Amino acid sequence: MNWSRPPPCVRETHITSLRRVIGNLLDNALRYGSGAPVTVTLDCSEAKAVVRVLDRGPGIPADQREAVFRPFHRLEQSRSTDTGGSGLGLAIARQLADASGWTIRLLEREGGGTTAEVILPAGQHPEAPGR
Repeated sequence: MNWSRPPPCVRETHITSLRRVIGNLLDNALRYGSGAPVTVTLDCSEAKAVVRVLDRGPGIPADQREAVFRPFHRLEQSRSTDTGGSGLGLAIARQLADASGWTIRLLEREGGGTTAEVILPAGQHPEAPGR
């Protein structure tokens, strides 16, 4: 995994939810990234913070990028849960992001693979999900 330390970016947020969202995105990137390094970036401005998890896996077809956020939806139905997961990671990530006022989306990565983005707007700090 590649990580470079960005300039300071301070946001008051739900750390447990953010860890879970980023953790689920990292798990997917590592699992489906074809063994290539995974890159994590952070861009920060007064308006928003954007965390990106970039992999070099097979990518997600454009017509499936929203469907993969549905519970139990898996791109490759032939995979067993031993090798492909349960299909809940992205659904959980989307649910936590939505409850926290964040945006999560999947994009095609230039050169192949997927870019997963989590956008945290400035000034938002709703009650923690489940409270």
